[in-house]
Amino acid sequence: MAIDKPERQLGLLAALLHTDRPLRAAEIHYRVEGYPEDDVAFRRAFERDKDDLRRLGVPLQVERTETSDGSIDGYRVSQGDYYLHDLGLEPDEVVALSVALRLIRLEGVASDDALWKLGGASADQAGSAQLAHIAMGPAVTQFHEAITLKARVTFDYRGEERQVEPWRLAFRRGQWYLEAFDRVRADERRFRLDRIEGAVHVGEAGTATAPRALVTQERQPWQFTTEDELSYTALVAIDASHARWAQHHLPAATVVTTHDDGSIEIQLDVTNVAAFRSLILSMFDAAEILSPPELRDDMVRWLQAMVSA
Repeated sequence: MAIDKPERQLGLLAALLHTDRPLRAAEIHYRVEGYPEDDVAFRRAFERDKDDLRRLGVPLQVERTETSDGSIDGYRVSQGDYYLHDLGLEPDEVVALSVALRLIRLEGVASDDALWKLGGASADQAGSAQLAHIAMGPAVTQFHEAITLKARVTFDYRGEERQVEPWRLAFRRGQWYLEAFDRVRADERRFRLDRIEGAVHVGEAGTATAPRALVTQERQPWQFTTEDELSYTALVAIDASHARWAQHHLPAATVVTTHDDGSIEIQLDVTNVAAFRSLILSMFDAAEILSPPELRDDMVRWLQAMVSA
């Protein structure tokens, strides 16, 4: 009986996992069932299988091996890289994870299987009512794959083609967002997934490399760029009662003035107006937006709307 492609790829993965040395293509052709006998057809099928395994996140290694005919490529998969490592979770941590998986369900994700592999009981045994069900559209799965593979992604957004290096997925207020490095604009951008137009194309693994600043600098919510808003440099006056807090919790802000009474004026970059508004409101009447007028007016309009509601 003929062996189908998934079964052949499982056989290939098993052979690459359970070898103490890299296997040459000729050895794989001999050991793994399901490949065409013709060498050229085998090569084509083998190359496709390697690509498929890599897209699934399999850490396929290519190493040069010495033979009587010279140095050629050998292939294997390290068990240490492939299998899930022991996370060292304490019993109470496993219980907490079980409760969390019971309360929040990700659509299409077998959370019970994942918990079982970590040594915990099924989340269904937690006995708690489900609080939230998070929808998982196809784009979420594709972007998660791209982040895992470190692959570039191409898609249309607001009538323009975007080529990005995906960094992180976030779920906020019922919507999925992608935080990524936009290669055309050479800056970080945030995209709302339900506004993506058409298909999402995931590139080759290893083609995305986030800039050093993107990896090492943790941006604040009001610094995340959205496609709907402009960039501002805000000047904010903060009372002495909150000055120390602001200096400790806002490392990206610059203190431009320190007054005798202990109050300060800080300057910070703003690319997300709604998040900036939340920051100011969190300090109640201890913070005042001095400039620019656009941000002052936005705050006034928002407060007036709250009073009128």
